[in-house]
Amino acid sequence: MNISGKWTYKEDFEFGKSIGEVELMQTGDVVSGEFSFTEAVENEYKIDVTEKVKGVVSDGVVLLESIAVKAIQDHKEINYLPNSFNVHLVAENKLVGSTFDSEGVCGVFVMERKI
Repeated sequence: MNISGKWTYKEDFEFGKSIGEVELMQTGDVVSGEFSFTEAVENEYKIDVTEKVKGVVSDGVVLLESIAVKAIQDHKEINYLPNSFNVHLVAENKLVGSTFDSEGVCGVFVMERKI
């Protein structure tokens, strides 16, 4: 299965939700791409995040590591902990997985292929 293409992205994590889009490019077993999403912490703040990622497909799972992150809050660039994305290839048009950062914040997500 090749996961190249554009995907919608919806994540629930312990403090809120993220919604956005993902663009992935797969060549052989190597996957790279970009996650663009808005992270909303309930009743507190929103952060617009762009994360470039790279990883390898192995046995139907892709572990994507962040290689560059840009985060904007209230029109200012802020520091943001990079994520790791553990992606499970469920079907041709659906991916599910989890995220985690260096502070142990975890989330679960669903990605659906944009047609």
